[in-house]
Amino acid sequence: MPVPDRLHPWFERHPLPAWIYDVHTLQVLDVNGAAVVLYGYSRDEFLAMRITDLCVAEDVPRVLTELAAPHADSEWRHRLKNGKMIDIQVTSRHVKARDRDAAVIIVQGLALCKPKLRDLDVFANVPVGVYRTTADGQFLDANPALVQMLGYPDRESLVATRAVDLYIDPGARERWIAALERDGIVTDFESQVRRYDGSTIWVRATARIVRPSASEAAYLEGVLVDITERKLARTEQAHRTAELQTFYDVSRQLRAARTVEEMYPIIVEQARSRLAADYGCLALLNPERQEFTKVYTVGIPTEKSGSTFPSAGTRSGRVASAGAPFVSVDPGRGEVPEWIDDVSYRALGALAIVPVRSEEDIIGTLCLARVKASDTLAFTETELRLIEGVTEVAGIAIRRARLYQSLQAAYVDMIVALAHAMESRDSYTAAHSERMVALAERMARELACSDREVEDIRWGARLHDIGKIGVSDIVLRKPTILTAQEWAVMRQHPVLGEEILASAERMRGVAKLVRHHQERWDGSGYPDGLNGEAIPLGARILAVVDAYGAITEARAYKPARTHADAVEEIRRCSGTQFDPRVVEVFCAVVEEVGGSR
Repeated sequence: MPVPDRLHPWFERHPLPAWIYDVHTLQVLDVNGAAVVLYGYSRDEFLAMRITDLCVAEDVPRVLTELAAPHADSEWRHRLKNGKMIDIQVTSRHVKARDRDAAVIIVQGLALCKPKLRDLDVFANVPVGVYRTTADGQFLDANPALVQMLGYPDRESLVATRAVDLYIDPGARERWIAALERDGIVTDFESQVRRYDGSTIWVRATARIVRPSASEAAYLEGVLVDITERKLARTEQAHRTAELQTFYDVSRQLRAARTVEEMYPIIVEQARSRLAADYGCLALLNPERQEFTKVYTVGIPTEKSGSTFPSAGTRSGRVASAGAPFVSVDPGRGEVPEWIDDVSYRALGALAIVPVRSEEDIIGTLCLARVKASDTLAFTETELRLIEGVTEVAGIAIRRARLYQSLQAAYVDMIVALAHAMESRDSYTAAHSERMVALAERMARELACSDREVEDIRWGARLHDIGKIGVSDIVLRKPTILTAQEWAVMRQHPVLGEEILASAERMRGVAKLVRHHQERWDGSGYPDGLNGEAIPLGARILAVVDAYGAITEARAYKPARTHADAVEEIRRCSGTQFDPRVVEVFCAVVEEVGGSR
């Protein structure tokens, strides 16, 4: 096919004639179906012509001049195969067609060669609607294709109609006329029109203003193409694209949520914003499936998240039981349940309640509603499909998040059990951990740590020695100084503690503190030899508190020393073993709280 690949679909679909020809030889290289139908020549006959063979002889010199330009707009007179003459408005543009210098000629408007109004029989077989109207929109003539397109019984019935009355949106007609008056021609103008039976179709119009002479009134002449199927396909594609974008956005945000509780507002607000709803509520069934909990609700001020309502006898209960959506345009009609704000509920118009499904079961419902107004419409099938897609993504995400949280909670419980086991092995560790928790929390708050950081530091103070579960009792309880080999084993306890904690997502921040609580400010600590600010602040706090506890508490290999001795030793090691800023805060806090005496 000589037409460039990027132009070919459009070239073939164009409702009016179009050709492509060699700019050097003027040989016709290709022709579209509209030209074959209108002109009466076969495709092979066209391909045997030069592009100027269609023109009347007296126009050829002018046409040759116009064709030499890379781009031109002009008016030509063409002869049809049956001998009739037509005036056309054309646009020509040079293109590359398979490495050949070529040009495309596209008809932009059609008119009979004589200025007076004539019958449109010449266009009887054109597969597009051709018409003439007065400037104010009264039909003058129409071809059979337009009569059929608009569903009128005959031409006379259509001509008796005012074109202006066919428009669904009067504003579209006004914009179309304004463009015609400004430019004299309008191409590819899309609008929705009403057929004879009241149904509607989408059309694409190309039209021009024809001014026969000073003594004759101007009229409009144009063509219409029914693009309803194409328009619906594009609309459906746009809906599908919007749905996919919604599902992607919801999934991405749900993946970023740290807890199942953070998922609830994401689900409701995404659905509410996409569907222009004023009210939204995600309600989840309790394990016994006897009542719902509104885990997130917005739009009715008196309705609070965390409130419950029964499953039996409610719309949400029926939706969850049947697995099918409930839709209403007036949900407040009739008796309103006592747990619902009567005034707010009766103000709602369009309502949709959709089941929230996990892989195995229905776990709740999502309710969306719009405030009642004169133009409030019920949720459409397309909108319901979107809501159902959101709730399916949401249901699976909620169930998996719940399972994950359960596993994480179980793992944290196991870690706490290990900590208790450590404390039972080492009586020093038990008392030491409790003291460290209180002192570390106070220091963290003085150092302006966030609530999450304070919580991690509390856990770190409690679990910093959990890695000692992997150190034998022989080493752990040895009453004399450890050998180099035993120290090597003991120095692995921060690494082992990190490995134990890091498997629980909630404990990953804590694991980092546990790994580094034996690092030193000057870089001589272990296991990684970090120094200065490279050591996490929480680990620097634990290092000071851990040292204080080790000095003031008795060990198998040494007696306890006094509080004053401990504070003096920690001050002495400020800037080498410990962060000076942390030491200053420690000294202030330990005096206020009261250390071991």
